[in-house]
Amino acid sequence: MKLALAFLLLASAAAAASNKADLGDLAKQAASGSAPARQEIERRANGGDAYAEHLMGLMHVSGQGAVQSDTQAVEWFLRAAKKGHVPSQHNLGVIYERTPGSLRDAAEARRWYLSAAEQGYARSQAKIGAFYLDGAGVPADTDLGKAWIEKAAAQGEPYALYRLGMLYLEGRGYEKDPKKAAQLIAQAADGKDRDAQFQAALLYHDGRGVAKDRQKTLQLLRAAADQRQAEAEYMLAVVYRMGWLGVKRNEKQSLALLHRSAVQGHAPAQYQLGLAYAAGEGVKPDSEEAYGWLLRAARQGHAPAIEQVRRIQSGVKKNP
Repeated sequence: MKLALAFLLLASAAAAASNKADLGDLAKQAASGSAPARQEIERRANGGDAYAEHLMGLMHVSGQGAVQSDTQAVEWFLRAAKKGHVPSQHNLGVIYERTPGSLRDAAEARRWYLSAAEQGYARSQAKIGAFYLDGAGVPADTDLGKAWIEKAAAQGEPYALYRLGMLYLEGRGYEKDPKKAAQLIAQAADGKDRDAQFQAALLYHDGRGVAKDRQKTLQLLRAAADQRQAEAEYMLAVVYRMGWLGVKRNEKQSLALLHRSAVQGHAPAQYQLGLAYAAGEGVKPDSEEAYGWLLRAARQGHAPAIEQVRRIQSGVKKNP
């Protein structure tokens, strides 16, 4: 009886793995524009297959294989998440945390992250840990935050390694140890965490925990900026504008990076972009664009932008 049950369980596992691989192939075909592949995934999803529901959510999030729609993605992820599909639970957390508008719901984000974290999902453990470290919607609790971060870092999760490194760098919850911090942040950067790449760039620039290295600084800044890390985009814009770190001055590249950072809400980039439009530096002078970017920065409390906006509104001649 036990032997028969073991064979049954093995057969079920093999069938599940085969089904997942088959659906994975169909997802690749759907992303390439195959309507029959997409229809087959949706047919299985409507039949209650949790992995197919998860794939439908992914296709709607990315807009590959299905129309881009965060709302429809949530509907599919919810179906799978309620069946216990852990990656879908994590993805719900991401959408509820980051999507602007009516879908943003911090409490729901934490609920689904926690559900996935309690089942050992490293990325969700890192997110829950970060919530407690930052006091994001929950009372700040360094010890609890550390506990979740350590669980995720033990699995090699890059964001958790980055946050653990920052704790050592700041001496928060641990004795300050720049060398250990740099090692952890470097591991996270190697794992493609964009915030870790940016922080590692700063460490190499300043020589904190590592030897100063201009080439590594530039390499890591570019890697973070390529992943749309707003602070890295801004700093790299300054590098190209000033010709630092051994690069040639490139005003066009600098402005492109400045704009990429500004549209993500980085106040210093918005301020500098406003000044560029006001002075016509690298762009055609445009007072409306200038005022618009300065106002965005001012609304985030950027002091120089607030002063510039005050001058504009009071009719006083600007002197950037």
